Amino acid sequence: MFSLFKTPESGKDEGINRRHTREPVHAAAGGAQESQALTGAALRSPASGRLKLGFVGLAAGSGATTLSFAAAEYLAALLADRNGRARTGSRKSERTVTMLELDLRPQAPEGWPYDKIGIDRRFAGRDYISLYRLAAEGLPLHGVRNIDGGIGWALRVPGESVPALSVVALHRLLSNVPGDIVVCDIPAHGILGGAEKRPDRDALLALLADLDHLICVFDPLPSRLLASVPAAEICRAAAASGIPVTNVFNKMSDGVNLREATRFTGVKDYLPFPAVPAEAVYAAEYACRSLAPELKPSLARLFPD
Repeated sequence: MFSLFKTPESGKDEGINRRHTREPVHAAAGGAQESQALTGAALRSPASGRLKLGFVGLAAGSGATTLSFAAAEYLAALLADRNGRARTGSRKSERTVTMLELDLRPQAPEGWPYDKIGIDRRFAGRDYISLYRLAAEGLPLHGVRNIDGGIGWALRVPGESVPALSVVALHRLLSNVPGDIVVCDIPAHGILGGAEKRPDRDALLALLADLDHLICVFDPLPSRLLASVPAAEICRAAAASGIPVTNVFNKMSDGVNLREATRFTGVKDYLPFPAVPAEAVYAAEYACRSLAPELKPSLARLFPD
């Protein structure tokens, strides 16, 4: 497997063109780049404009959807507190959070984020507007928000008959969805489909280039590290082009051979997120909430004040 990062001098496209192997490349050969944590200033100041964050799932089951939901609820609570304090001062500084699912596939084989967070229960007795449908049909997105828990939800609706979104429509959705901080769930592994199709790779790289910061989510389970190779190379190319990247090793536990995981990926600088006990995962989904409370210490490191 290749190191995720390399220096710009080695060429941005080299990792995309060559075939993958199961052998790692030493991190020194790849020019490993340090992860960049997000600063609190971007979350506080309206002068910073919109902030588009992409949680990139490098393999099926890596947990990017879970982390993106937790991040959205963590940020919404953080901003609600800051917005409340701002109202008592001389300047009003309110920023909003949107949770956006970005996927080119007609259907997610591993399940729907819409069901995972319980949108049906959250919006019981209220209309939930499909921004995916609006984007696919070329209709205006301005001001359309599904607010619950301080978050604007923009997730696909299971079973909804919507024309397949083109890359252009997906970019339009990302650019026009309301919200100051847009947290994106991006199943890179699914967009690539495990195949060496150049159009899919180009589409994913173009989508990532539209974001302000990437959070690349690894599951250190060996089989999932192997499955992460194609998407990791796309993230490496995005990083080489100048997009800030933070690496996350998710589901960390005493069973992880960290030395082998870092050697295999070439990633030396990362943020660890713990493996959450199964009973907490089940309880959260039955309650239609994220794992933000369980992951709060790690989220605080990802979004330092």
